[in-house]
Amino acid sequence: MKLIMKHFVFALAMLQALCLCAQTTGVVVDENKQPLPAATVSLYRMGEEKTMTGVMTDSLGQFELGTQKGQDYVITISFMGYTPQHIECRNVPGKFELGTIAMEPESQTLSGVTVTASSVIRKADRQIVIPSQLQRKTSSNGVALLQHLQLSRISVNTLNGSVTTTTGDAVELRINGVKAEIQDVKALQPADVLKVEYHDNPGLRYGNVSAVIDIILKEKTAGGNVSGELMNTINPLGIGDYQLSSNYHAGKSSVKASVNWNRRDLNWYRENTESFNATSPAIENQEIGQKTKAKYDNVNLSVGYDYTNGGNQLSVTFRDLYNKTPNSVSDRNSLLEQEGTTYTVTDRTRTNSNSPSLDVYYQREFAKDKHLYLDLTGTYINSASHRLYRQADGTDTQKITSDVDGDKYSAIAEAIYEQNVKDSRFSFGLRHQQSHTRNIYTGTDSSTVKMNNNETYAFGEWYSKLGRFDYTLGLGVMRTHLSQGGAKQDKYILRPTIQLGYRFGNHVRVRYKGYIGGYAPSLSDLSDVEQQIDIYQLRRGNPNLHTVTFYSNEFSLSVDTKWFSAEWFTRYSYDDKPFMEQTTYEDGMYIRSYANQKGFHRLNSQVSIQAQPWAEHLMIQVTPYVNRYISKGNDYTHTHTNWGVRGNLMAMYNNWYMGANVETSFHNLWGETINKDEASHSLVAGYNRERWGVELQFQNIFSSHYEMSVENRSRLAPYRQLMWSKNLCRVFGIDVHFNLDFGKHRSQAEQRIKNSDTDAGIMSGAK
Repeated sequence: MKLIMKHFVFALAMLQALCLCAQTTGVVVDENKQPLPAATVSLYRMGEEKTMTGVMTDSLGQFELGTQKGQDYVITISFMGYTPQHIECRNVPGKFELGTIAMEPESQTLSGVTVTASSVIRKADRQIVIPSQLQRKTSSNGVALLQHLQLSRISVNTLNGSVTTTTGDAVELRINGVKAEIQDVKALQPADVLKVEYHDNPGLRYGNVSAVIDIILKEKTAGGNVSGELMNTINPLGIGDYQLSSNYHAGKSSVKASVNWNRRDLNWYRENTESFNATSPAIENQEIGQKTKAKYDNVNLSVGYDYTNGGNQLSVTFRDLYNKTPNSVSDRNSLLEQEGTTYTVTDRTRTNSNSPSLDVYYQREFAKDKHLYLDLTGTYINSASHRLYRQADGTDTQKITSDVDGDKYSAIAEAIYEQNVKDSRFSFGLRHQQSHTRNIYTGTDSSTVKMNNNETYAFGEWYSKLGRFDYTLGLGVMRTHLSQGGAKQDKYILRPTIQLGYRFGNHVRVRYKGYIGGYAPSLSDLSDVEQQIDIYQLRRGNPNLHTVTFYSNEFSLSVDTKWFSAEWFTRYSYDDKPFMEQTTYEDGMYIRSYANQKGFHRLNSQVSIQAQPWAEHLMIQVTPYVNRYISKGNDYTHTHTNWGVRGNLMAMYNNWYMGANVETSFHNLWGETINKDEASHSLVAGYNRERWGVELQFQNIFSSHYEMSVENRSRLAPYRQLMWSKNLCRVFGIDVHFNLDFGKHRSQAEQRIKNSDTDAGIMSGAK
């Protein structure tokens, strides 16, 4: 009987507690009445300072708090860059709806001008950068906005449309979690950017790429937009970049389309000094460069349909990349001097390619902290290449021809599951790529190459934090398989990773990242084919190349204050048995090929210093750096050290802005070859309004000619190539853009995964 009474009393207590439970909901929006996701909503008991609980708003700006009926609370809503809202809730009813809560930008007055400062939230695994109103207002597109933000270790070049790390590595661009191309970022309107998530220490979720920039857009309602941008140089007239984008939303559906045309029509000079030392006496060639045209047109088309329902989404996107290159940048006209004899040399390569693809994406939200992402991409690459090499002395002409027709079919499937558990996050995924390639080589050397290859990658990763200390542990497994003719090759690589971070107070942070990765040879390097380069050399594929294991250690120390920041970043990496150059001499010919060599060491170290002496109106960034390379081949060892510095300045006032950039030559050693980029400088100045804007661009205005060089240190056949152009110095360009909104805007989600395949697998015989 006593036991029954205890159960009865317990049931009454539980019933009473349930009756006292309340539910408080609301929607948080920004100053433009657009939903504000990821805002922090904290619950306090009135009169107390300790937080009872806290949640984050979802993609629609909605939140839900568990409260008790009849109690008094204070709800605080905060988001970096906005003034916190404090809402008193007295005698809370059973179900309490706060309605829509509008946040206002946090502003300060400086010399009579209202300035909204940009904000940076430094998380363990990323930086969350909220652009200021001034930065949005003075940016013509998404790429320009990234340049105005001056992210540490990121180099943005608006003239050639590139975003890389300062160590020369590629940056993975994303929009709302979706892998994106530079053209997609250029199509963005800065006013639509809510925040930029900069993953400067990405893990296995992103394949351990060097950096990830994820641009998060504001949610939209029904309506549409048409925008365009036209950039063309005046001196010379041969550089152009034109883009037209549009989108329209109706109900739960939306359609979007964009087209980008990028063109170049320039003149180059290519000079070459080379030695062939296998014979006695050695052959010495000196080529004097003559004017040579370099011309190409790239057209990138994208058409998509999205259906969204809450956190679930179905997306179908068709893409097509068309490239026409009647004059390759490797072409050359020259006069060859050899032992008193003068030859005329002509080297021409003409290529065309078309790459249609279809991407089907599905996103499922099981709960606010549980997500599943699925993506399937099919790609067909059709490519054609024609090369003609001629060397003549007036009485005799030697020709080398090569025609390549290529077809490649590939499919990429990926699935990722993510779940948050309090201060921790767990994710795992599986990715598989299957491709079939058929390339037909005709001309001086003829052959047909058929190749099947696939790559499978699985990973699991755990992130958590303990007070000021945070850590990430992950393990990935990669399998590569290749079959070509009767030969087959399989390789397995474990990819463990560890990231550690500690924060000293509010301004100093130290981080370490160590991981093991791997990469496979390109299809062209694996091809069982030969292509003659000139009358002395030929290039040969190597189907016996093996996948490489890669070891990396990164360390960073950063100091941040409101108007000053500095970061010391150092990375040491080692490639075990990388496929690098190998030069041999067989039957009177020098063979240029690749082989798995002993190892490659690289050390990159830099200090990035950024100051804002006049709030958001003036930003200055200076980055001195040093790169050290040690290349160990099976029969060679080469070392090289590159010291340099980069400097950036960005000034903004009202709708006007001006930017300046200076870079010394960046060097890269790989195998036996050192590539040296041009030391460059640029200046941009513009005026930007909500619906239109204009920008003036100046490149290398204090240089007489643009110059790059390649130095090969082979013992058998060393060479030095110099490429220069007067068309790429004292460049003056004009960029005009427009942005037209129509109708109302409705909520729009973006897919989190986008895969692509762009490797046609064709070997080139060009120098």
